[in-house]
Amino acid sequence: MHGRTRAPGLFTTAMRLMAVALVGYGLLGTAAQAAGSGGAGLYREHCAVCHGDKGDGNSRAQQGLNPPPRDFTTAEAWEQLSRERMLTSVSYGRPDTAMMAFSGRLDAAQIASVVDYVRTAFMHRPTATRQDNGARLYKKHCAACHGDGGAGATWTQNSLNPPPRNFTATSPDELTAERMVTSVTHGRPGTAMMAFSGRLSEQEILAVVGFVRATFMHVTSGPAAPVGTAAVTRPDPLPRRADLKQLLPQGLIGQVEAGRLFYQENCATCHGLKGDGNGPRAGFIQPPPRNFTSRESRLTMNRPALFAAISQGKRGTVMPAWSAVLSDQQIADVAEYVFRTYITAEKKTLN
Repeated sequence: MHGRTRAPGLFTTAMRLMAVALVGYGLLGTAAQAAGSGGAGLYREHCAVCHGDKGDGNSRAQQGLNPPPRDFTTAEAWEQLSRERMLTSVSYGRPDTAMMAFSGRLDAAQIASVVDYVRTAFMHRPTATRQDNGARLYKKHCAACHGDGGAGATWTQNSLNPPPRNFTATSPDELTAERMVTSVTHGRPGTAMMAFSGRLSEQEILAVVGFVRATFMHVTSGPAAPVGTAAVTRPDPLPRRADLKQLLPQGLIGQVEAGRLFYQENCATCHGLKGDGNGPRAGFIQPPPRNFTSRESRLTMNRPALFAAISQGKRGTVMPAWSAVLSDQQIADVAEYVFRTYITAEKKTLN
């Protein structure tokens, strides 16, 4: 038959490009190893075919992939991509994209090395102009409720239920940039927080979120230098330390034994009996469950943060809002058990 041949679609094009990349990997693997297995070499070997030599997504594969590869050079990349999120993406891939999981090809040290290389080589802090724009937008649209200082306007405390978010008392680990962008864009059900997608552009929303995080939440983390680099110009700082002496909200007193029973029957399936995020289901969950024994958790997860996470769930994860089935006292019991058993069990390597 000699009918007309259909032009290859995006999926076919992507598969061909992937095949070329895999062939290249097989033929050039030895040469790449000879050139060095540091972050730069790993990026050229595994990432540049899609993300481009300059990290801007301008590559041969760009036109054949939908959505296109991430451009690491934009202000959005700086504000949205935490180091933890990038490590997860490289390890487990990104659903509904061409980003594959590399945990089967690279070990943890290599993944950290290539992520740190990308953050240092391609990702840059937004300009002062963007910060100024965020300040202007905050004053115009947000300060009336959240206050000039980000702690909530005085009049709202007795007028709005629940009151507006106090950005000065919120852990950046709890309130991520991605969650903030979603809240500003679509609003928050059950609160006075309205959707601003009809008033502000995507760039303006990113600007005001960046301003709030930098000014009130003191998020100053920049790209970390590659592992093993002698001259560290932009280190990845520790997360902002939470006050571990803070008590549970509403005057609640958690019962450790009751919390232990519930945790072992329900939470350990994902978070593990040791609280290390290695439960039976952990291997099937993306992003993976929180490791309560990690340095970041022990710095940021105090009793109020645990109570909020258990009660409200975590957007963008499989963590549900347990307030739908548990009482405040039961949530307090679980939070107290996790806090005493995993968060404060060993206070080492935190300073």
